[in-house]
Amino acid sequence: MKNNRSLRILSGIVCAVLLLLCFQSCGSAPALSDVQDEFKALIEASFEVNDIFFGEGLEVYDREVSSGDGNLKYDEESGLYYGFAVDESMGKVLKVYDSNGKKYVYAALSEKTPDSDIKSKLNVVLLASDTEVYYNNGTEICVYDVIDNYKEVAQEIVYEDNAPVYYDYVRLDEKYQNVDSIKELAAKVYSTDYLDSVYVTIFDGLLTDDNVIYARYMADESGNTDFLLKSNRFDPYFETQTTYDYSSMKIIKPSDSTSVNITITATGRYIDYETVEIKTGTFEKTLRFVKEADGWRLDTPTY
Repeated sequence: MKNNRSLRILSGIVCAVLLLLCFQSCGSAPALSDVQDEFKALIEASFEVNDIFFGEGLEVYDREVSSGDGNLKYDEESGLYYGFAVDESMGKVLKVYDSNGKKYVYAALSEKTPDSDIKSKLNVVLLASDTEVYYNNGTEICVYDVIDNYKEVAQEIVYEDNAPVYYDYVRLDEKYQNVDSIKELAAKVYSTDYLDSVYVTIFDGLLTDDNVIYARYMADESGNTDFLLKSNRFDPYFETQTTYDYSSMKIIKPSDSTSVNITITATGRYIDYETVEIKTGTFEKTLRFVKEADGWRLDTPTY
């Protein structure tokens, strides 16, 4: 009996110590006034990370104008090669090469209505006359006016014949030029656990039974270039990101000294769980923050 009593006493002491340690390590949630500015700064900083990961992403060189004539497409119906040249003053200029006449034709978009007789003969591109070119952009047929004596603006050619098909080159004037610099940015905003969960698709890629998910960014492992590669197979998750009313921020349970949940009024896309529909409007969003070795981090996405 004494042994059992001693064990019960010992167990009680151990439980008390564990509870005390838990209380000391967890503690109560901080006051909103103590963390509101830091939480706001993290949300604001998250927008850049969100855009790189899930939005339009880092800007790349346009294949249509950075591949030279090697990127011109061929219209079998008309026997013409076509593409676009970029001109700062005119925007995109339609570029057509007539291999029979051995000549280039350049044309600018007009507001003219295409002739129905000529339109019926069109596949993709057609020299309708000496002054007009018809072009089918996949949505509508547009009329381009031929530009006389046009001199194509020289463009830097970055895409060679051995360029990857499913990846484009991130522009050299972009702020982030490698995977490590992107990770460094993200680590200042999001928690380690959250980033571990998204890095698989952002930097590694996945192979499933019936689908290939290309990594969004990767180094050019072919050794042909030093460019950071960006997948051209990725569909952005959003066009505009969620905005927040920071004055509505409230700390909710469960929260403690190392993990805080908040509600905040947001405007953007959300799931209506009653109808299971994606809607756009104002709603209450819950965000979680966790305290890591060097400060607070977001543990949920904000886009």
